[in-house]
Amino acid sequence: MIRDRGVALRYANALFGAAHARGVTQQVLGDLVALEELEGKGSALQAFLESPSVLDEDKEALVVKVLRGRAEELTVQLVLLMLRKGRIQHLPLVQKPYRKLVEEMLGEERAEVVSAVPLDAATLERMRQGLEQATGKKIQVATEVDPSILGGVVVTVGGQILDSSLRTRLGSLREELMQARVH
Repeated sequence: MIRDRGVALRYANALFGAAHARGVTQQVLGDLVALEELEGKGSALQAFLESPSVLDEDKEALVVKVLRGRAEELTVQLVLLMLRKGRIQHLPLVQKPYRKLVEEMLGEERAEVVSAVPLDAATLERMRQGLEQATGKKIQVATEVDPSILGGVVVTVGGQILDSSLRTRLGSLREELMQARVH
C-alpha cells in the first residue's frame, strides 16, 4: 500500500506540474474527484479498466469516448498513460495528493471532521473559522458521520488529529481505571 501511494504521488506531482503550467489545476482536480466517484470500489468501470481479459485498445477507446470533451485533456492523458503503463489501479489514489498540492498552491488546508451525528451549518462554520485562526490558512471542511465515535468530533487538519470523541475519552478513562491501584 505504501508503494501504491508512492506511485500515486509521482503521478500527482507530474500532473500538478503540467496542470499548473497550463493554468488548469482546479479543473483537473474536479475531474479527479468526478473520476473517483465514478470509479468507486467495485464499480463496473473500474472492473472494466482493470480487467486483463479486455483489450487495451478497447479500454483506451472507452476512456476517450467517455472523457474527451467532458474532462480537461490532461486528465484524459493521465488516464490513458496509466492504462498504458499498467497502473490504472492507482488512479483513485492520485486525487488526494493532487488535492493537497492544489490546496498548498492556494494557501488552503483541508480539515476532515468526523462526528457521530450530522453537524449543522453554523457549527461547521464556527469550526472552520477557529481552524483558520489556528492555522493561518483558508480551511475547506469535509464532513463524515461515524456513529461509532459515540459523540464529540475527530478533526484531522494538516496531518494532526484532534480527537475529542466520546469513544476516545471513555477509552482513556478505562485505561486510567485499569492502571489505578485499589488500596
